[in-house]
Amino acid sequence: MKNLHLLGLSLSIAVLLAGCGGGGVSGNNPSNTVSKPALKQATSNAELEALIKKQMLAIYGTTRPEIYPVAYTTGSSNSAPDSAAGSTQSFSSTNTQETSVDEADRLKTNGNYLYTAALDKPIVRIFKANQATTQAVAELPLSNDTNTVLTGLYLDGSHLVALAEDQQQVGIWDGWFTPSYWRNQQSQVHLLNVADPAAPAQTSKLTLEGQMISSRRIGSTLYLATRHTPTLKGLIEYPTTDTEAAANRDLINQATLSDFLPDYRVNDGTGQELFAADDCFMTQYNGKDDYQTSIISLLTLDLTSSNPIPQGKCFAGDTETLYASSEAIYLATTHYNYTTAQVADATVSNTVTNYDTAITTDLHKFSLANGITYQGSGRVNGHLGWQQDLKPFRMSEHNGVLRLITYTGSWSNRTASPASLYTLQENTATQSLDILAKLPNDTRPAPLGKPGEQIYATRFLGDKGYLVTFQTTDPLYLLDLSNPRDPFIASELQIDGYSDYLHPVGNHYLLGIGKDAVAVAGGDEGRGAWYQGVKLSLIDISNPAAPYEKEKIIIGKRGTETGVSQSHHALTTLQQGNNLQLALPVSLHESAPSYAPSGPSTHYSWTQDELYRLNINTVTGTMQALPPIVGTVKNSADIYGYSYQWPYDRSVMIDTYVHYLHGDKVISQAW
Repeated sequence: MKNLHLLGLSLSIAVLLAGCGGGGVSGNNPSNTVSKPALKQATSNAELEALIKKQMLAIYGTTRPEIYPVAYTTGSSNSAPDSAAGSTQSFSSTNTQETSVDEADRLKTNGNYLYTAALDKPIVRIFKANQATTQAVAELPLSNDTNTVLTGLYLDGSHLVALAEDQQQVGIWDGWFTPSYWRNQQSQVHLLNVADPAAPAQTSKLTLEGQMISSRRIGSTLYLATRHTPTLKGLIEYPTTDTEAAANRDLINQATLSDFLPDYRVNDGTGQELFAADDCFMTQYNGKDDYQTSIISLLTLDLTSSNPIPQGKCFAGDTETLYASSEAIYLATTHYNYTTAQVADATVSNTVTNYDTAITTDLHKFSLANGITYQGSGRVNGHLGWQQDLKPFRMSEHNGVLRLITYTGSWSNRTASPASLYTLQENTATQSLDILAKLPNDTRPAPLGKPGEQIYATRFLGDKGYLVTFQTTDPLYLLDLSNPRDPFIASELQIDGYSDYLHPVGNHYLLGIGKDAVAVAGGDEGRGAWYQGVKLSLIDISNPAAPYEKEKIIIGKRGTETGVSQSHHALTTLQQGNNLQLALPVSLHESAPSYAPSGPSTHYSWTQDELYRLNINTVTGTMQALPPIVGTVKNSADIYGYSYQWPYDRSVMIDTYVHYLHGDKVISQAW
């Protein structure tokens, strides 16, 4: 941190205690006066330094014994396959949310070679695909640091990108929710030349101060969002005495701007600045109880450059997830605002204090037309859920309109609808994202979900939206978004179980992947049902007003899991004529437990890890299961045996062959 120029950053306002306001709309003529979290451009180094110090002093300069690390924030159709020179093969690509926007994963292919990231070592391995076999042709270690792990790969022609980060070395109470998780973290971008896959060579290494939040690739441009939590040597994270707070104030007041800002380095060189002064923005929150300060960088890298240098913008406000269309990036942040009110309690003789949690999500839009350009901000009620990988699926941009589904069912004054749908559009005059419509509203009051239900899968496809909520059964809502100023529920389908992920199958079907469930009093987490095996549900949506479950498959018994429920990248598909080949890794539980089964609550023992395979006729909707490819089988002598690799298993299909990456081993055979 040696540069005094304005570097890329944003000041993250408290996630747990930030005052964020709120707002809403009703009817088909919604008010657009909801408080906007607009970004303000930093005018000078002095202004930026003063703001950072103000926030640092608010957090570390007073005794805060009441603060505990419990804040909230955390961290499609198939994409077009990468081309391979001289290749005429058909092959699958990483399953992504948007067709033209690639996402990092641990397995990539160009139809001739497989590029894999090792699970527990910073090593890239390359395999030659030869029909029903694969041959290891190269292994390239990227670091000697055993704490460094690879988090994903991108493949762009002869350019391979390997993302890496340091494993978290934090205490048991630390995590996404605390400054300790983000402090002193670094992210690495390794750029490799794989023109000759048997002799890969690293061309450069970029090190960024900060933890990687998310990334995307569009064409030959890589987009990165990182978070850096500034600290000072000797700073006491939770000052509990006046002496500790005074020592923190002295450290903060004596620091300079360069002490707070992140650097980047090329090939382990000296630190370099990221941004010019007019690239940096600050938030304009009114919150007084800020919990942590973070520096957010939104960067681009030109993968075709011989000396790629990060460029981009920065903004004030924490970021938990990134959604990218081919034209824009949206960064979203959830805030909690706790307020109190005295209410009468009939069970006691006086009033009691009721804590009401107002939850809002801020959205910042950046255009990708010419580099990265800030376009505007907006705010909606609710949050984006708890599962990090599924949060981007709550958002979608179509014809310049952002569609967004939030969860509001945890509010103390919850309404009949646990979910809300918003449509927002950029207002260039005010640099804001104005709310066009919201569901439910006064004109269309039908709820999205029932009280007590939670949001599971969401998916936007063209001018349609699909939403799964669940408590005892799985209501699938079909949303008509053709008029973004007047969206409506086209239909609702009640079926057993629930879906974590929804995938389009041809033009007339939607595949839900999740769990079967048996309705019973109590059940898992008191939700009125016991989860069972993995469920594949093929929904006929050819008539949006009357969808129905055409076919279903239940895989395994209670305890069976699929990696698709944790990451959509675990699903692989390849269209061959009218046949959609589909594969997903499964941790199969079918072995009888040591005790006598006692109904739907019985948890069966692990049997094996496998790649489940399926053919779906996209015209008739017929599903045909194929024999699975077995990865690891339980040792009959090991009563408590279990495999933990299944969430990271992946696969690719090349022509009429499939290659199953189980752990770091590739298993190949004819489809």
